[in-house]
Amino acid sequence: MSGPSDKRPDRTTMEGMIWNANHVLDQALSPVTPGMPRGMIQNCKGMILLSVVEAGFVFSGNVGTGVVIAHKSDGSWSPPSAIGLGGIGFGFIVGAEVKDIVMCVMDDATLEALSGEHQISATLGPIGREAEAALNLSEKGIGGTYSYTFSKGIFGGIALESAILNVRSKENTRFYGKSANAKEILWENAVECPKGKGIEDLHHKLELLREGKVLVPTPEALEKKDSMRVEAEKAGVAAKASQTDVVEVNAMEEAVKEKSNLE
Repeated sequence: MSGPSDKRPDRTTMEGMIWNANHVLDQALSPVTPGMPRGMIQNCKGMILLSVVEAGFVFSGNVGTGVVIAHKSDGSWSPPSAIGLGGIGFGFIVGAEVKDIVMCVMDDATLEALSGEHQISATLGPIGREAEAALNLSEKGIGGTYSYTFSKGIFGGIALESAILNVRSKENTRFYGKSANAKEILWENAVECPKGKGIEDLHHKLELLREGKVLVPTPEALEKKDSMRVEAEKAGVAAKASQTDVVEVNAMEEAVKEKSNLE
């Protein structure tokens, strides 16, 4: 049964996207889902956590928003950088009933390319916390990008072709209080993670994912999640005055427009 903690805040700000990234990881860590291979998380170069907008506000030209986090060579996780998701039609989103997407990037070149606008394709991610056989192994390690979707309580792999991820530099600047590009945020320690914004929780959950563990939220954790949702919603309202490229969309209506344009 859904409750207050399942209601999503505005996701055009980092506060909202970090809240949603934590929400997605709650689903990935749930003991009722088969989960993602821990070996893949241990070897990945970064994680992308996206939310597809069904109805609400989104940045112009995008069907979703989210964050990218680098998995550093020392095993730590970087601060998140804001990104937008484009290149995918609303028809695909509506047809697949996709709500959240997790992408596991397995090579440095792909992650480094995300410092600007970059086209990316991802294959169906293998299912199961102990699954290894389906991974693309080579002498250089695991290659490729794997993706998963969470929708209506159902978890599974999803293939994405020609998705376009673009850095939302203005949002990074607003959130961190200073100008820093994605490369500086992800690898060069150019920003400090603001306290109490959910980034510590995000890093903790990524560690649990890497260890192949599960997580059952406590009542206290659910209360905190709901409180952070309220704060993220407030941040979204406050940011609207400066977000000149935010538009309101309805995915179903946009899908109908796309179909008519092709006929």
